[in-house]
Amino acid sequence: MTRAELSTSEAERLRAFERRGHDALASGYHAFFTPVTALATESLLGAVRLRAGTHLLDVATGPGALAAEAAKRGARVVGADLSPRMIELARQTHPGIDFREADVEHLPFADDAFDAVVCAFGLGHFPRPERALAECARTLRPGGRIALSWWDSPARQRVQGVFREAIAEVGALVPPDVPQGHNVYRFSDNSEFLQLLQASGLIEVAVEEHATSYSVPDTEALWCGALSSLVMTGAAIRHQDKATQDRIRSAFERRANVYKSANGLDLPVAFKVGSGQKPT
Repeated sequence: MTRAELSTSEAERLRAFERRGHDALASGYHAFFTPVTALATESLLGAVRLRAGTHLLDVATGPGALAAEAAKRGARVVGADLSPRMIELARQTHPGIDFREADVEHLPFADDAFDAVVCAFGLGHFPRPERALAECARTLRPGGRIALSWWDSPARQRVQGVFREAIAEVGALVPPDVPQGHNVYRFSDNSEFLQLLQASGLIEVAVEEHATSYSVPDTEALWCGALSSLVMTGAAIRHQDKATQDRIRSAFERRANVYKSANGLDLPVAFKVGSGQKPT
């Protein structure tokens, strides 16, 4: 399927929205959402066949948890992220790792610089994913591997899903600074994910599905944690007046309470890992 790419102005609007949002929520993201994204760490590092000495680029590194885990396993790691505050937090949290502020479409690295590239849940935030993946592949040496994770549909990824459904039920409008042509669910579709990997010239491409769960103490912890860490979801809720926010909260509570257990809330989490190899 051929998709219309966001215009340059729309892409820059989305990029600016993502940069501002992740700067503002960096600390909250680190506290609440980094453990959720860490559920994909083993799958990502396994997909690039990480070993001691691997020269690894971690794109959309955020607070640097994936980069730090790779470094712990003996890799030589560089982390890159669009958000200055995320990079500042990564450097504070994981001193000794090389973290760079960089846009995924314009990475400040030479051709064929890395043995492997990973990206944990950045893909759906990139304004022009085809350009982003082509740029990542440019930095990869021939024979090197790349792996990217993205969320499954909201019906299976309930940490975000309960919020997205509550917002939709109430009929709340998305923030005006988010371009309407951007589809965050695009790579929840295996065929779209595979097509992206193939179009970037990679070989041995594959998309693997993963399902697990994540526990939070209660609906209050989930509500506050998400609003302090999820850029798009948090903006969509904060954009509303108080009456609409209260209606979203009520719809959210009803959905979240379905997952009550002795642990609090056990939320299903599902994601995909797409991978491939750069031809030699």
